[in-house]
Amino acid sequence: MQASNQPYCPLCTSINLCGVNDTTKPCWCTLEKVPEALIQRVPDAEKGKSCICQACIKKFNLVGEDNFTAL
Repeated sequence: MQASNQPYCPLCTSINLCGVNDTTKPCWCTLEKVPEALIQRVPDAEKGKSCICQACIKKFNLVGEDNFTAL
Protein backbone atom coordinates (compact mmCIF):
# COMPACT_ATOMS: atom_id res chain seq x y z
CA MET A 1 0.00 0.00 0.00
CA GLN A 2 1.26 3.46 -0.75
CA ALA A 3 1.46 6.15 1.91
CA SER A 4 -1.99 7.34 2.83
CA ASN A 5 -3.61 10.08 4.85
CA GLN A 6 -6.97 8.32 4.80
CA PRO A 7 -7.63 6.62 8.16
CA TYR A 8 -10.88 4.98 7.06
CA CYS A 9 -11.67 1.76 5.23
CA PRO A 10 -13.08 2.60 1.78
CA LEU A 11 -15.67 -0.18 2.14
CA CYS A 12 -17.12 0.09 5.64
CA THR A 13 -15.74 3.54 6.66
CA SER A 14 -14.42 2.18 9.98
CA ILE A 15 -10.97 3.28 11.10
CA ASN A 16 -8.56 1.03 9.19
CA LEU A 17 -5.66 1.23 11.69
CA CYS A 18 -3.20 1.58 8.84
CA GLY A 19 0.29 2.40 10.01
CA VAL A 20 1.99 2.52 6.62
CA ASN A 21 3.23 6.05 7.36
CA ASP A 22 4.90 4.86 10.59
CA THR A 23 8.56 4.37 9.72
CA THR A 24 9.39 2.46 12.93
CA LYS A 25 7.70 -0.82 11.98
CA PRO A 26 5.90 -2.40 9.02
CA CYS A 27 2.14 -1.97 8.95
CA TRP A 28 -0.19 -4.96 8.99
CA CYS A 29 -1.40 -3.82 5.54
CA THR A 30 1.99 -4.58 4.00
CA LEU A 31 1.84 -8.16 5.29
CA GLU A 32 -1.84 -8.97 4.60
CA LYS A 33 -3.02 -10.76 1.46
CA VAL A 34 -6.03 -8.83 0.20
CA PRO A 35 -8.16 -10.76 -2.31
CA GLU A 36 -8.33 -9.07 -5.71
CA ALA A 37 -12.12 -9.54 -5.73
CA LEU A 38 -12.33 -7.47 -2.54
CA ILE A 39 -10.10 -4.72 -3.96
CA GLN A 40 -12.43 -4.54 -6.96
CA ARG A 41 -15.27 -3.56 -4.60
CA VAL A 42 -13.50 -0.33 -3.64
CA PRO A 43 -15.08 2.61 -5.47
CA ASP A 44 -12.81 3.93 -8.23
CA ALA A 45 -12.53 7.33 -6.55
CA GLU A 46 -11.16 5.66 -3.39
CA LYS A 47 -8.71 3.17 -4.94
CA GLY A 48 -5.12 3.62 -3.79
CA LYS A 49 -6.04 6.18 -1.14
CA SER A 50 -6.56 4.02 1.94
CA CYS A 51 -6.39 0.46 3.20
CA ILE A 52 -9.29 -1.91 3.40
CA CYS A 53 -9.57 -2.72 7.12
CA GLN A 54 -8.66 -6.10 8.60
CA ALA A 55 -12.28 -6.69 9.60
CA CYS A 56 -13.49 -6.41 5.99
CA ILE A 57 -10.67 -8.68 4.78
CA LYS A 58 -11.48 -11.32 7.40
CA LYS A 59 -15.21 -11.12 6.76
CA PHE A 60 -14.70 -11.43 3.00
CA ASN A 61 -12.49 -14.49 3.51
CA LEU A 62 -15.05 -16.09 5.85
CA VAL A 63 -18.27 -15.47 3.95
CA GLY A 64 -16.96 -15.42 0.39
CA GLU A 65 -17.40 -13.03 -2.48
CA ASP A 66 -21.10 -13.69 -3.09
CA ASN A 67 -22.16 -13.11 0.53
CA PHE A 68 -19.93 -10.17 1.50
CA THR A 69 -21.42 -6.87 2.57
CA ALA A 70 -19.21 -4.25 4.19
CA LEU A 71 -21.82 -2.74 6.50
